[in-house]
Amino acid sequence: MHVKNLAKFIIIFTLFLFAQCCFAKDEPLKTNIRACSININWWDNFTDPYLKEYIYLAMENNHDLKRITYVTEQYRQTIKTEMSKELPTLMLSPTFARIKTARQQIFDIETATLRTNNYAIPLVAYYEADIFLKNHDKTKAAKKEFDAYKYKEKSADITLASDVGTVYINILKLDKLINTQQKITDIRKKINELTNERYKMGLASLYDVTYTDKLHTQAQIELNDLKKDRTLLLHQLAVYTDSCISKTEAFSRGNFDRLEYTGQIPECISSDVVVQRPDVMKAEADLQKAKIDVRVARKEFLPAIQILGVAGYNSLLLKNLFNWENIFALVGVAAMQKLFTGGYLTADLRKKKLIYQELFEAYKQADLIAIQEINDALCKIKHDSQKDSDNLKKVQLEQANFNLIKERYLAGIESYLNLIQYEENLLSLEKEKDNSKAQRLTDYITLYKVTGTKL
Repeated sequence: MHVKNLAKFIIIFTLFLFAQCCFAKDEPLKTNIRACSININWWDNFTDPYLKEYIYLAMENNHDLKRITYVTEQYRQTIKTEMSKELPTLMLSPTFARIKTARQQIFDIETATLRTNNYAIPLVAYYEADIFLKNHDKTKAAKKEFDAYKYKEKSADITLASDVGTVYINILKLDKLINTQQKITDIRKKINELTNERYKMGLASLYDVTYTDKLHTQAQIELNDLKKDRTLLLHQLAVYTDSCISKTEAFSRGNFDRLEYTGQIPECISSDVVVQRPDVMKAEADLQKAKIDVRVARKEFLPAIQILGVAGYNSLLLKNLFNWENIFALVGVAAMQKLFTGGYLTADLRKKKLIYQELFEAYKQADLIAIQEINDALCKIKHDSQKDSDNLKKVQLEQANFNLIKERYLAGIESYLNLIQYEENLLSLEKEKDNSKAQRLTDYITLYKVTGTKL
């Protein structure tokens, strides 16, 4: 009696699990800020009140990062799929059959036609004995594939943060350049007006008039180009942060003159930083997965041990279906060995080995590129910092000369035309200084990116 009740309990519990699987809903994916993966505190080295805020906005709202998050979750579910193949499969298969037998003639004996119903509720269990750990290796390969995509996701986080920082710094630079270029345009307009007056007095030629007018037009064209470049960068920043493009001009931003980097740049980078770069770690994970795939391809030559168990009730009458006398059971073990597959297994093994060799070369190349990019970034910082320092010195010297010219003008020794021409030269040198400063600051971001934020 206890065995009968136990069998009924197993059937009812199986039906409950089946219903749970049918009506279960996918748990919503959680979105989190990638503050740790991008080393968000590193951005505090820039003396700007808004830069870090835009990095946060991009991490939270960028649609490309959200898409990559969903893909990463897909790989996580693939691990669960492969892991489920290591476990037994339990199925419930309620069956109804209407049976009609034909009338038979055996010598002088004639059998009647039989019509009857057959009711069965079998519980089927199937399990492939993983004695060679083939299915377990497939699960490990899925985990390595998941790890590889996690590193790809981290690399995308770092790339986005670097792009946002670079775009923001260039926007501040263009704000300063537009302001300076507007002053140059006004000065050239004034020079053209003064040249026209000199021409009317016979002190300048027609060539001088047309030449100064051309310079003013060139300044105006350059000013328009700078405004266009700034608008395009503002649109790009809006896309990164999922903001309204029509309101980009109202974006809060700091002052380029007050923007500086206060962190320390190392003279050399440890080799440990290279192997911890997300792209290198991804290449390593891909290589490890390929190695496991080769092992799985070898195990495909081994036999598969399959265990099948069936237990349930079978009756011709529905009212007697759950009687203990109508229970039946079956247990079987089968060993299946593939003898001929048309060369499929051999070709698959060779293919997996070739993939491993390909990824091994990709890993070595990624390692070399990482070393090159880090050294290139350090080289750029060294020379661009020196260039920025030299440009600063040029501006300071030109500022000193302009102060002397201004004193001579106030003393009535120099003309106003010479004064504003010297001022234009000073503004042109300031533009060079602003460009070199922006390049130096973006070089720091480049080093941050190529080191995988390990600064």
